[in-house]
Amino acid sequence: MTDHVRGHISYLREGVETGREWFDRIDHPQTGASTLRAFCEMDDAALTRDVTYFLDSTSRPVDAFCRVTVGGAVKGTALFLAEKEGVRCEARMQDLGRISQHLPLKEPAAYLGLHPLVGDALVAPLRGTARAGEFLPVHGVTNSISPNGDQGLYAMPVTIDAAWLGREQVTVPAGTFDADRYALRWHVDWPVADLWVYGPRAIFVQMAWDMVGARYELTEISGAD
Repeated sequence: MTDHVRGHISYLREGVETGREWFDRIDHPQTGASTLRAFCEMDDAALTRDVTYFLDSTSRPVDAFCRVTVGGAVKGTALFLAEKEGVRCEARMQDLGRISQHLPLKEPAAYLGLHPLVGDALVAPLRGTARAGEFLPVHGVTNSISPNGDQGLYAMPVTIDAAWLGREQVTVPAGTFDADRYALRWHVDWPVADLWVYGPRAIFVQMAWDMVGARYELTEISGAD
């Protein structure tokens, strides 16, 4: 039998909800692998994001799918396949048309950033808790380097600098959690984002990012015990 975690995240600006994310994580005990799904809405950008990952027992990507719509029209749809020698992307873009891409890497991608918050949380187990307070690189692949995740939408290399800042008790609408706090830096010129995750599966609890003036909170959770 699989283990199933289901939840909801609110996107907030000045206390007002401007978007939301529904997610499911289904763990497969036979192999330790997981299926992670997320559907995101950003009201201010008229954007939706539909993402599915398959992760191995170390939460590294095996494959993933992402579709982004803006104003009800498909901006881009892509399938990502992680391989030993890199990442392959098969995509259809509103701006660029059909793309078949191979992004070579020196080692398999540890992280695949497709912009749901539950995907951002996967940086945490890769960074770990050693060398507290020190920024260490997490190398991977993303489909967009824009804050809203709506530009590009094909495979491109990314390095995220991440620091573990300790464990804190955090209260959000979904409850109170003993969470690990991380600072994430996507770009040297951008302010860091503060991220809190819970448990060995790095379940998203909370994020604050001054870059976009937003806060994100877990509002509902089931199956996390």
